[in-house]
Amino acid sequence: MNQNLLINNIVTVKNKHYAIAKNILLVLSGTIFIALMAQVKIFLPSTVIPVTGQTFAVMLIGLTYGKKLGTSTLISYITAGSLGLPVFANFKSGFPFFSPSGGFVIGFLFAAFICGYFADKGATKSYAKLIPVLLLAHFVLYFFGLLQFRLFFPGVNVFEKAFIPFIPGDIIKMVLMIGILPTVWKFVKEQ
Repeated sequence: MNQNLLINNIVTVKNKHYAIAKNILLVLSGTIFIALMAQVKIFLPSTVIPVTGQTFAVMLIGLTYGKKLGTSTLISYITAGSLGLPVFANFKSGFPFFSPSGGFVIGFLFAAFICGYFADKGATKSYAKLIPVLLLAHFVLYFFGLLQFRLFFPGVNVFEKAFIPFIPGDIIKMVLMIGILPTVWKFVKEQ
């Protein structure tokens, strides 16, 4: 069990069978959390893509669950939506890859992996380590998101429509994560 992961310091089990059940429950609860946060949205007049709580949820899952469990949770989330469960923004389902915002869904998977990879190495314990991790995860998320958006709207300035309007919200979400995670670690260490 990786002690660098916050979740392993909060939810502990001794038995291997309980560990499997714990992981299944964490993936399910993480999937539900992302689905709920997808419904938290703010529509901007300058773009067809709403600001949602998904990016916060995706990165928080990666940062608390780690690489394997975080990535598994995102695969579960994307699979649930692809199979018809209304887990995407606006309670949509289906194949998100065939929409203007589909690249962001693909980017979620990679962003969670990146956050989880560095969480496995203890990055969530330090404000200084967490900042570059979140910047890298956002860069990768936007890479896939803007690439797909560009395919659907070739004549549109993608930075103007699908990047710049989201910067203030992303900064707020990053500040929340940077404030929450190291603080929770301090609390866990005191227990």
